[in-house]
Amino acid sequence: MDRKVSASVFWSFVRFGSDQIFNLVAFFVMARLLSAAEFGLFAVAFVYAEAGKIIVSGGLVSGFYRAREVTPKLADTLFWSNMGLASFLALGGLVAQQPISVAFGRPEGGAVVATLGFVLPITALGASHMSRNLREFGHKSLALRSLLSGLFASGLAVLAALNGFGVWSLVIQRYVAEVINTLVAWSAFRWRPGFQFSFSTLKAQLQLGGNIALSQIIVLFTARVQDLIISHAFGAGAVGFYRMAWKSTELISQGTITPFSLVSLPMLAKLQSDREAFRRSYLRMVAISAAVSFPCIVGFGVLANELIPLIYGAKWAPSIALAQILAWLVTPYALNFFIGPALTALGRADLVVRLAAIDLVGTAVLCALAVPFGLRATAAAYVARCYLAMIFQLWVFKRAAGGLILDAIRAVLPQGLAASVMALAVLLFSGRREVFANGWLYVACAVALGAAVYALALILFVGGRVRREALAKVRGVVARQATTSLPG
Repeated sequence: MDRKVSASVFWSFVRFGSDQIFNLVAFFVMARLLSAAEFGLFAVAFVYAEAGKIIVSGGLVSGFYRAREVTPKLADTLFWSNMGLASFLALGGLVAQQPISVAFGRPEGGAVVATLGFVLPITALGASHMSRNLREFGHKSLALRSLLSGLFASGLAVLAALNGFGVWSLVIQRYVAEVINTLVAWSAFRWRPGFQFSFSTLKAQLQLGGNIALSQIIVLFTARVQDLIISHAFGAGAVGFYRMAWKSTELISQGTITPFSLVSLPMLAKLQSDREAFRRSYLRMVAISAAVSFPCIVGFGVLANELIPLIYGAKWAPSIALAQILAWLVTPYALNFFIGPALTALGRADLVVRLAAIDLVGTAVLCALAVPFGLRATAAAYVARCYLAMIFQLWVFKRAAGGLILDAIRAVLPQGLAASVMALAVLLFSGRREVFANGWLYVACAVALGAAVYALALILFVGGRVRREALAKVRGVVARQATTSLPG
């Protein structure tokens, strides 16, 4: 199991690394090439496509993770039900085309959303195959899928935008990406659906799958409700600065935490009957992901004043302070990312929905109260909401899984202390900024210093027992390598 999990985490890092790189490049090229009105259409169409994809790739097919055995009846029922749901959503976008066009005030607005709707059956066609592959920790094929779809889809989208396709570049990107994703899914998991459809089986799966999809959609709108509030108060330009800071922090968190949280669902689902093993695995996954994510997120916040102008250009300077505030999300990210998968593995997806709904309401209320005081206050209000949600979610998880809130905090405390020491060291080093004529050279030296300080501080704070266990594992690997290299 440990080897499978380790390999899955590695390939998940490959997948999310490629996803974020390709998406980031495409995002910023689109932002430079599209007009403000076109970019607005881009953003709305993206939300629609993502919400639909959540439903067809993370709803019903999540039943494969908890099933002790995937029978032909279960597999066929979930596949055909998901295809029917995707087709219904596609037709729904087509029916809503006219009112959407009126809402946009542009005739192509509804056409874009309607066209994107017909991507969903393509997504559903490979969703069951990929879920069954991931059930067996087949993250390598998922990484390959992301590499291929990211390379070709993002490349063609940029090429289309350069040739004047405007917002339709997004449509091209989606279609190419999902076609490649489905082809790879069918290639990775060789299974052809039959026709053993069962309404009773579907009924048994609807509550869990529906709750998972609903919670993820609420999470999506929790992130987007800030944009609506900021746009109403300050206009589209302010949304751009806020979204830039948000996107940067989100990119790091997804690249360093999501690979672990993705693996956690199938792993914890297999341990659902052994609560003590479940608790240990949960805490270990949280601790390991925090060890990776804390220095990256905190480091970006400390170096934001250098990195944002270097990466995005001087015009994005108003995003610096926002990025520094959002970097305080490091602890809620490390803990909140795993609550949903853990509760889902225990069959409590209903709690995930309730928590997501509370987050949505809390975000809307606190951001609406803070927005009269400016963008920084709005960002700070969102951070405060995340800390309150973290405490409440840990309390809910304690009641559902029997875990202790203090255990989760202890799991990330050494990483937080080490990241704080690292931040202090980099801040002190910033006093030597004038010595470096080149900004990139300064950042490289600051990162090297921060990495060294973090590693030493983490070794100091993790405790003697953890150090001894890690050293024993290293010695074991060395011994095995020496044994296998002996002649004969």
